[in-house]
Amino acid sequence: MAKKKDEIPEDIDAELKAPKFGKAETQTATGYFLDVNETDKKVDIQIYEPISGTSILEGLQLSKKINLNNIEKGVICEFKLDEFKAPLSKKTADYLKEQGITLNEIVQFELKEFKVIEEN
Repeated sequence: MAKKKDEIPEDIDAELKAPKFGKAETQTATGYFLDVNETDKKVDIQIYEPISGTSILEGLQLSKKINLNNIEKGVICEFKLDEFKAPLSKKTADYLKEQGITLNEIVQFELKEFKVIEEN
C-alpha cells in the first residue's frame, strides 16, 4: 500500500512546479473543441486518435496566431499540436510511486493551429 506524506520534499516540489521541457514535437489529430476559456485563453479538445494515452486534452495553451473568435465548439477540425515532454528524475519518479502515482514524465500540449474540416 502506498504511504502518504504530508509535505513534498523541496527539490521534488520544485521539479514538479517548473519542469524542464525539451524541444516540441508536432502532432496532428482530428477532433473538436469541447470548451473555450476566454479569460485564460485556453481550450479543451476531444481528439479521435489518442496522443500520449489520452483523447481529451484540457487547458491547452494557444499559439499567438490563433484567434479565439474563430473557434466553434463541436465542429470537426484538424489540429496541429506541439507536444513538450519533461522527463522526471529517478528521485521524483520514485517519490511519486511511493505516493501511488506512476509518472515518469510531464507532458504539455500547445495548440499551434487548426482548420475546420467538417461543419455541422
